[in-house]
Amino acid sequence: MASQAHEAHSPDRQTGAMAVLAKINPLVFVLLALYILMLLMSDRFFSFFNQMNILRQASVFLIIAVGQTFVIGSRGIDLSVGSAVGAVGCFMASLIAWGVPVPFALLLGVLMGAGIGMINGLVITKLKVNPLIATLGMMVSLRGATHYLMSDQVVTRLPDAIQYLGQGVIFGVPMPALIAAAAALVGYWLFFHTRFGRYTLAIGSNENAVGLVGISVDRMKIQIYMFQGVCVAIAAMVLIGRLNGASPDLGLNYELHIIAGVVLGGTALYGGVGSILGTVLGIMTIGIVENAMVLIRADFHLQRVLIGALLILAVAYQNYRRRKQGISE
Repeated sequence: MASQAHEAHSPDRQTGAMAVLAKINPLVFVLLALYILMLLMSDRFFSFFNQMNILRQASVFLIIAVGQTFVIGSRGIDLSVGSAVGAVGCFMASLIAWGVPVPFALLLGVLMGAGIGMINGLVITKLKVNPLIATLGMMVSLRGATHYLMSDQVVTRLPDAIQYLGQGVIFGVPMPALIAAAAALVGYWLFFHTRFGRYTLAIGSNENAVGLVGISVDRMKIQIYMFQGVCVAIAAMVLIGRLNGASPDLGLNYELHIIAGVVLGGTALYGGVGSILGTVLGIMTIGIVENAMVLIRADFHLQRVLIGALLILAVAYQNYRRRKQGISE
């Protein structure tokens, strides 16, 4: 009888276990597989120094990706984040070089980032320009303006306070990683425990329905892009501190890395679905892959190939799940 009872309950336990596994982000298993693979391929990968280096390298991307999660979750996209990092980073570094007090320079940098986001939002909502085109235009314009205004000059030797943001360590953990963790926690709280996050996903699911209940969709979209701009500014602070300088090429090609990490983490390009934890896992997966390829001395250009392939596979997987669930475009 005991064995019969065990057999009777066994399928339920199996179903429960499968349900739990289904809720776990698949990237958790990908990360475990990567660590096991690197255990066999490189002794240096597991060193404390290398693990902290992975966190340090991924931190800037993660801070920006938190904002991008909101943008993509609202069914938008921001291709200008890399150029915005360069523009804001050079702006803050130049102000400091001219003698502007560090706190004031950083505050102005945050305002500039929010301003760039506001312009993106206004172009998208008021001029009705597709987010892809609007932010592509901003990407090109910002990069060109930064090179022109900087005259291709480099700002170096920033104050210790700025360097600490990018190079400091607290209890063995890099300061950039702590700032990125704080950004992710704030993003998680906003995403799942505030109206800002709920409205973001609602707009991504059905913005017409959101407008019918009295919510200003245009205002929300502008605020979402402004939040992305603030994340960009914080990332720029960390980056110029880590490099102890700024150049017009700062943030070059960051947009591919960030969008790939966000989409890989499960935030859907069709909007309405997003995950801050998934974004963290997506950015870390790409960071670990890049670090592993450096350790095995793979060609740098192969890293770009791999990131592009991961982005395509992530979108293909999202489309497959939509078809399986019977969701139309």
